[in-house]
Amino acid sequence: MKPFSDRQKAWAEAHVVRGPLRPIASLAYHGLLRAQVAAAGLVPRRPEPVDASRITAVIKTFERPHACARLVASLKRLYPAMLIIVVDDSRSPLQLNGVETVVLPFDSGVGAGRQAGLDRVGTPFLLNLDDDFLLYGGSHVGAALAALDQTPSLDLVGGRVIDLPLLITHDFRRAALFPTKARPKIAPGTRLGQVEVLDKVPNFFLARTEAVRAVGWNPKLKRLDHADFFTRAKGRIASGMLDDFRVLHLRDPFNAAYRSFRDDVAADLAYLRSTYSG
Repeated sequence: MKPFSDRQKAWAEAHVVRGPLRPIASLAYHGLLRAQVAAAGLVPRRPEPVDASRITAVIKTFERPHACARLVASLKRLYPAMLIIVVDDSRSPLQLNGVETVVLPFDSGVGAGRQAGLDRVGTPFLLNLDDDFLLYGGSHVGAALAALDQTPSLDLVGGRVIDLPLLITHDFRRAALFPTKARPKIAPGTRLGQVEVLDKVPNFFLARTEAVRAVGWNPKLKRLDHADFFTRAKGRIASGMLDDFRVLHLRDPFNAAYRSFRDDVAADLAYLRSTYSG
């Protein structure tokens, strides 16, 4: 399904998420998500030659302990050899067995959090994850790792993010960066095997750790790190999309407490304007 238009989003926000339909809509929405998560658990993982011990999953989480625990469980079920780092700046940080937890001061932000996780990675590859993602049998991390192994000129492979419950996906061929004079290492649209080179991919990606370290995350950005990271990455690393590499995204528009922080982007917008305005 295609993403909603701005007009459709505004209508849903006013009438469904915040309006009179909220109680019944929330009940139906979460019920459908639970059913889809259960169904996703039944999708068999195809045999794939992947040495997951070469990968560290880095999860930045904030005030969504249930979502983070669900993601960690999916990683352990599908890729038990993969190392997992959880960076948590919640009021009550999550503690999970078999996971390295990095606790940051409350609301340190996504830029500081992703960088703190990156600093702890000791494997050649890292898997970048938001806490409301869910891996399933169709995620095919091995396909992304094979693409990097087979293509030395490629540094980062993004995957398809499927927004539940409506199965919405986004086309990153038109995803915008901030103004930059940097020239890409490889022209966008180039095909490298099954990977299409793009300037920007989703926040779900597998990458060479040292390539990501060459860019890093900006700790001054607490919410809006995505376009800034890939703007600074342009000309320094080569990124691409692999359609067979996928993750489920369980957004919760009804979580008002979380959204009160997530939607507070004024400081980030001011910083980005001053940084990229000329």
